[in-house]
Amino acid sequence: MELLGIALSVPAVFIASLTYCLIIAKVVRQFDRVSRVLWWRSGGVLTWFVLEVLLLLTLGAVRARTMMDPAFYRAHLSVFFLGAPALANVLLLRRGRTLCWYIAVLICTMFAFLLVLLQYGVSEDGRIKAACQ
Repeated sequence: MELLGIALSVPAVFIASLTYCLIIAKVVRQFDRVSRVLWWRSGGVLTWFVLEVLLLLTLGAVRARTMMDPAFYRAHLSVFFLGAPALANVLLLRRGRTLCWYIAVLICTMFAFLLVLLQYGVSEDGRIKAACQ
């Protein structure tokens, strides 16, 4: 059942990324101040993503959750929900030459799928730990 949920997440994320990238490219780009604020905040979200991946690679999901729980899981869920829009903001709102919105849709869809797999790994490790106690 979980495999079906992961497989169905791809078309859902594609539609969400398509909608979000279109809004960013056609509406938000026109407002310079809003674009700058979104770009910087999105950089923070993506920085946290990199730090989280490094933490998970060095400690593993169970130890990271044990050391930092519940703050780790809250931050993880924030990255899970905000990661793909943050990447779209960074790709589409940077100064100078920006990426075409339809290429950003594909990149954000692949990144969101990666986030789904990461979420599955973090939550599954937590379930295994709880079952063993």
